[in-house]
Amino acid sequence: MKRRWRDKTEHMAADLLEVPKDTLLHVPRVMLVGNEQVVVDNYKAILSFEPELIRIALVKGEVAIKGNGLVLKVIVPEQLVIEGTVSSVDFQ
Repeated sequence: MKRRWRDKTEHMAADLLEVPKDTLLHVPRVMLVGNEQVVVDNYKAILSFEPELIRIALVKGEVAIKGNGLVLKVIVPEQLVIEGTVSSVDFQ
């Protein structure tokens, strides 16, 4: 019950303050830069890593990034930066 009330309050605050939801609510943000870079903010864990497929756990579900020559350029607690030739980004 407390969790739901807190979630609703945070959503209302984000709307009222016109703050991006990913900033206030810590929800994931996936940004694709051309087909050469993917930036994932607020991820939970790296599930698997191969040069053709990287799977990342999110708060709800996961994202699979497919391509060629994929490498993890930046790994910090709040952000991943993946570079290579990206062919698809799938949410599951």
